[in-house]
Amino acid sequence: MKKFSFFILVLFILSCSSTTTVIPERLDPIHIENAKQFAFSQFNSCATGNYIPITTKVATPGLVRNLVLEEMKLSCTKINKDYGKLLSLKIDQTRIYKKTLIYRFKATYSKIEHTPEIRVYSTLEHKYSGLIIKPEYLEKYTPFKPETKI
Repeated sequence: MKKFSFFILVLFILSCSSTTTVIPERLDPIHIENAKQFAFSQFNSCATGNYIPITTKVATPGLVRNLVLEEMKLSCTKINKDYGKLLSLKIDQTRIYKKTLIYRFKATYSKIEHTPEIRVYSTLEHKYSGLIIKPEYLEKYTPFKPETKI
């Protein structure tokens, strides 16, 4: 009986051990292109009204939970009013911060002259964890600090 209990304990400990994820030194161009397509399809859906649902197949559960249809419609209303239609995205920088991959894109919109920034955040397993638009692209990287809601 003691041997059986010990065996079960060893199996339990081995099953609980975590796998280590290696942080890449640079990002594969296919992942950059996938992030670009993801951002373009999500922001382009604002102009078309054909909102693309995000699933846990491509995104983290947190992003899926937070980016619901009602939130997308509210954000898109503001984006359409302020920026117009998304015309193009150009990758300008990729960063790796802790265990997050950050893709920075310069965006071109129909209603504005300046260049806003679209960022896509991803896990090391290439599941999208965040998607934001900033009013202006700054050459110097500035971490995103979401507004606090009261």
